[in-house]
Amino acid sequence: MAYNIALIIHVFCAIFFVGFIFADVFVLNILDKKYNTQKAEEIKQTIYTKGVKVYPVCVLLLVLSGGYMFSKYINSTLGYFQTNMQILLWIKLFLVLGIAIGVLYSLSCKFRQKKPMAFMKHFHLIALILAIIIVILAKVMFWV
Repeated sequence: MAYNIALIIHVFCAIFFVGFIFADVFVLNILDKKYNTQKAEEIKQTIYTKGVKVYPVCVLLLVLSGGYMFSKYINSTLGYFQTNMQILLWIKLFLVLGIAIGVLYSLSCKFRQKKPMAFMKHFHLIALILAIIIVILAKVMFWV
């Protein structure tokens, strides 16, 4: 039962996480073409201000529920690299770590009011691509 609750939490948080990134990459960028730069940034900041309150909790629950589910399939009893599913789970873990490090870095820059490194302006596109790969792996790992 606990696994099913973790799975539901994980799926909802993944929907919010990927949805926010998708909106930023494909929807919010349209604002730059429709409005002048200052107005577009004002609209984005309004949305981001709300999102930054929900996003960290969502990411935390996503990581915690994912870690719980990870431990069901990879542990000292079942082994670590014994099955194809376990190997795909490890790949997913490393992709998730890449996203998590980027999220933590972005949030720390926001809270410290520091400008992030230049390549971070493309982070949401990179995170979206990694998230799509993670979702595909989540489905494929139960087939192998």
